[in-house]
Amino acid sequence: MEARGVFGVAGPACIRHSRRALPGFSPQGRRRHRGRHQGAMKTTPLPLTTIELVAERDVVVARQRARQLAGLLGFAAQDQSRIATATSEICRNAVRYAGKGRCEFLLDEGSRPALVVRTSDQGPGIRNLDEVLAGRYQSATGMGLGIVGTRRLMDRFVIETTPGRGTEVVFTKELPESALAAANPSQIAEQLARTPLPATEEEVRQADRELLRAIGELRARNEELEQIRGELEETNRGVVALYAELDQRAESLRKATELKSRFLSNMSHEFRTPLNSVQLLARMLLDGTEGALSEGQRKALELMRRSAMDLTEMVNDLLDLAKIEAGKITVRPTDFDVAQLLGSLRGVLRPLLQDGPSVQLTFDPPPDLPPLFTDEAKVTQIVRNLASNALKFTEQGEVRVGAREESAGQVTFYVSDTGIGIASEDQERIFEEFTQIEGGHQKKVKGTGLGLPLSRKLAEMLGGEIRVESEPGRGSTFSLQLPARYVPPQAIPSRGDTVVAAVDDPALLSQWEGFLEGTRYHLLAARTPDEARAGIVRGRPAALIAMPFLGGVTTRPLLADLRKDPATRAIPVIGFAGGHDTRLLSLAADLIVDRLDERHKLLEALARAVSPPRRVLLIAQDARDELRAQLAEPRLELLEARDGAEGVRRAREERPWTVVLDATAPGFAGEALELLREDPATRGLPVLVRAARTLDADEERRLSAGGARVLAVQQMLRDEAARALRAAVWEADIAHG
Repeated sequence: MEARGVFGVAGPACIRHSRRALPGFSPQGRRRHRGRHQGAMKTTPLPLTTIELVAERDVVVARQRARQLAGLLGFAAQDQSRIATATSEICRNAVRYAGKGRCEFLLDEGSRPALVVRTSDQGPGIRNLDEVLAGRYQSATGMGLGIVGTRRLMDRFVIETTPGRGTEVVFTKELPESALAAANPSQIAEQLARTPLPATEEEVRQADRELLRAIGELRARNEELEQIRGELEETNRGVVALYAELDQRAESLRKATELKSRFLSNMSHEFRTPLNSVQLLARMLLDGTEGALSEGQRKALELMRRSAMDLTEMVNDLLDLAKIEAGKITVRPTDFDVAQLLGSLRGVLRPLLQDGPSVQLTFDPPPDLPPLFTDEAKVTQIVRNLASNALKFTEQGEVRVGAREESAGQVTFYVSDTGIGIASEDQERIFEEFTQIEGGHQKKVKGTGLGLPLSRKLAEMLGGEIRVESEPGRGSTFSLQLPARYVPPQAIPSRGDTVVAAVDDPALLSQWEGFLEGTRYHLLAARTPDEARAGIVRGRPAALIAMPFLGGVTTRPLLADLRKDPATRAIPVIGFAGGHDTRLLSLAADLIVDRLDERHKLLEALARAVSPPRRVLLIAQDARDELRAQLAEPRLELLEARDGAEGVRRAREERPWTVVLDATAPGFAGEALELLREDPATRGLPVLVRAARTLDADEERRLSAGGARVLAVQQMLRDEAARALRAAVWEADIAHG
């Protein structure tokens, strides 16, 4: 027959944790477990009283003394009940399994003063300590409940057992701050000696009152939790509905943009034919083909012809914009000479000076520039638009047109004037479609507000950009900077895969490209705001990562344009602060992060920005509340199951994206994983195992064979473990998606 000790069946023991044994015990052959706030006491506790445990009545005495001491030390009524209950449970085990034992009450006056309760016996020790602590050992007498319950109630908990030498349990409860100054061991011992023990019946009644109070508090908490849970479920339903509505609106905006482009294209074609006819007839009549004209008739026909030309120009601009938005404009690069292009422009622009003799049009002779390899027609169109605007808004002075080599491989065309100028706050607005700056000049000069937006989009198609420098009353300079040799844009992956990174740090971009290898995302680098605009237009990205500054220029206008344009408004924006003030990104970013220097951080940020709310199934015995708290965020919808069978059932019904298994109880995660893999409906789900303890080799092999990823959190602080678990869930979702 096996001899029984105070906490279980005796048997061979092994060293679980190689920590220093408590004073008076040899570490050889001893098994130890430390609970929360681990670490041995730094000072020698001062004795308050000792009770020899021989019979059941001594357990009652120990419980009564524990309550009295807790009261004298200033503990609240609830903590008094906890200390008395914990003492009673451990002392009862000592009497039941070892026949006798000892219970000592001590006061630890160290840096964190606490009441210390030490219970010891000389029984045969505990063979299955780990199983007891995990809550998996069951017996007819309820063995193990006292240990597990006490560990949860107390601040610190240490248990040591040695085969043939017995077991010692030490647990402590830190003193409340209000009682620290009054914690005098000698006075407390004297008061305790003068305090008589209440009758056993009174102790039972007190225990009943405490039980009723605890049941009432538990019921109130359960009701509160149910209410909170209902509110969270309602909030989750609202969030899901909101995302569905946003998706619907984004789709409606996309369709509206397509309809607009189609309408503009059809309308432009319908207008061009009659306008061309009007211009041709006016020209014929002005040439005298139908006889001589009076001066009044000639002026009327000239006005009609010029109005038709203006309308034709507007229609052409509309058609070009529609083609760009539809992606139907093709770049046709050829070799051409800059001097010849400027010479052709001179002839085209001269007629515009006839009504403005006080304005001089000057073409600077270009330096010895190499031939350009790009779309000559589009470059001509851009420079002609810029020069035409300059002539329109310059009443006197000059308009100067020229070109220069900006740097190796870059050429800049410039148009400067001495006209009305543009205020700094309006220098981005002029590039918006159908936008004109209000002022007295509008009485003389009319326009459509399409020339500059079209010019910018054409420049971006050629890999360039348009910049403006201006001061009201002193004129403006528009610059078109282009690569000397046109390079076709890199092949753009399908929509939903591209991530435009508006970042000017080459090392960081290279690191991110490595992070995204093997995922469904592809990085498209943009080192200037205009490159980012071009990437957004061409790539239709799943997300934009933007810094507050790009090449020394703020990205606020870029983000503002993104949000204004119905075609790009729904693109998620990840604001990458990179050490800058996050307020610079707060108006336009869906998500702001300060660092993306690790793979899981980048993937988690992308998943949160891009993915719709994800459903995660938690399968755990006792750690569901902890898992729920660690994974609490709006974009995760959490489901729960108590074991593998229920988990398979819920997975079949709810179709989660990811499953999280808790490995607190040995063997639990492996069994649940095998059930998931056996069912065809759940076999392919990504599974993440959270291990808050060290797994043995058999468990690791079993989980690895089932294709699960193990996240070890036993050495992490609580917040760190929560962040790692959330990141792992999102990363598993990305790999799955």
